[in-house]
Amino acid sequence: MSRAQDFSKLYARVANDIATALDDVSRLDVSNDKGNAHLASVKEKLGEMKSRFDGEITYLEKHAEWENFTIAFFGETNAGKSTIIESLRILFEEKKRQALIERNQATAKDIQAVFSSKSDELIEELSTRYVNFCEDIATLGDDIGALVNQTQRDLVSTRQQLAHTQQDLTYIKERLTSATTDLESTRQSLQGSEARLSQSQLALTQTQSAMQQVELQLQGVRADFQRSQQQLTEQGNQLQATQAQLSECQRQGEATRVALEQSGKMKLWLGLFGGVVIGTIAGAVGYAQLM
Repeated sequence: MSRAQDFSKLYARVANDIATALDDVSRLDVSNDKGNAHLASVKEKLGEMKSRFDGEITYLEKHAEWENFTIAFFGETNAGKSTIIESLRILFEEKKRQALIERNQATAKDIQAVFSSKSDELIEELSTRYVNFCEDIATLGDDIGALVNQTQRDLVSTRQQLAHTQQDLTYIKERLTSATTDLESTRQSLQGSEARLSQSQLALTQTQSAMQQVELQLQGVRADFQRSQQQLTEQGNQLQATQAQLSECQRQGEATRVALEQSGKMKLWLGLFGGVVIGTIAGAVGYAQLM
């Protein structure tokens, strides 16, 4: 197996380990808000590590050259790229460079000194990056530990809640049994009420039949009453006509009475006047006879 295949398998194994860790963390379920915050932080860090590592692996698989050792440097002008390249040529004893060194040993010593200083800086930078990476891993481990502790506490709380829920379920079952008994009693009472209701409906039907008969009789009475009212109306009209005739007779009788009174008074005055005249004449005759 070639060296390229060995490194490819190594990279693939590391990538699978990171993906497995991220998948395990993603399957965690925490009900506590603080635990969710820790879990989100862990997921974010693992996701960043996986994305960065996958990108680097993809780049290496695409650009890596295993047959020939190739190094490329990128940077600004006067950043030290050429110095590092010359130092590597010296370390790997490049023939052309060795010949040049032999011709100019002093220059080689200067280059070696520069390379040594740059190598120290590079090693120091790599060490710093390694320490930072270890600190990130340690922080991630602390977060995972805190998350596990919080998960255990949540599990204990969930178990307690489950115990309370089971007690509530037992109480609800007892209440349900009691409610079922009450429902059966209510159903029996309802059956008795339905029987009484049937009897009441039968009695109501009979009462309605009797009411219909009474209504028919009442309609006959109403018809008789209407006929009586009509007769009374006719009799009232006749009575009004009779009253009018009676009033006319009373008026005529009053007029006759007044006329008779006037005639009587006239006769009385005439009688009185005639009596006075006759008396006067008789007195005069008697007086004449006496004379």
